[in-house]
Amino acid sequence: MKVLLSSIAKNDIRLLMRVFDAEKENKGNDFLEGLKQSIDGILQTRDDDMRYTEIMMSTMPDFPVNIHYIFEDKENLLITAIFKI
Repeated sequence: MKVLLSSIAKNDIRLLMRVFDAEKENKGNDFLEGLKQSIDGILQTRDDDMRYTEIMMSTMPDFPVNIHYIFEDKENLLITAIFKI
């Protein structure tokens, strides 16, 4: 399955990496690795019978961040935004 990032999500990732790096050195890289793991988890929990019209949300376990996403179809996962909570 392809993972696509909206332009908003790309900007969110850049901003959050800077925010976490400001808190602690290399925490931005830790955030990026955690984000990759969270997206892998989203892909593993996908149900082929689910509706593909609703935006869903997942919380990252190690960071105060919500990932907003939608399965566009059976081939594409679109990350729409990433919010710090």
